[in-house]
Amino acid sequence: MPLYFIYGPDYPGAVQKRLAARPAHLTMGAESGKKGEKVFGRGFLSQEYSHTEAAPPPSFPSDQANPGMAGSGMIYRFKTLDDAWKRIKADPYWTEGVWDKEKMTIVELMEGPNDETMQVV
Repeated sequence: MPLYFIYGPDYPGAVQKRLAARPAHLTMGAESGKKGEKVFGRGFLSQEYSHTEAAPPPSFPSDQANPGMAGSGMIYRFKTLDDAWKRIKADPYWTEGVWDKEKMTIVELMEGPNDETMQVV
């Protein structure tokens, strides 16, 4: 079954919406994992909060959300691109206005060895 890479940047200033929708988003992701659809998913950080050789990322209080959260990167397994879009459009981050709908990108990855058994370890 094909693999799809999903790039989902957040709308600017969506950190609080992200936090509110996060429990439902994680539950949906866990369900997708049990069905064998989700291979990988992580939030990504803006450039100013990323590690570089020149400087470590800025610190923030441990009881707060990382202010550098800028979106999501995911790999899913679906039969068609349409199926991938259906899943993303049902996600709480989409329905609650976290992901930037104009910048959301889903692309099919080229076939490679072990695609059917690919897992994050």
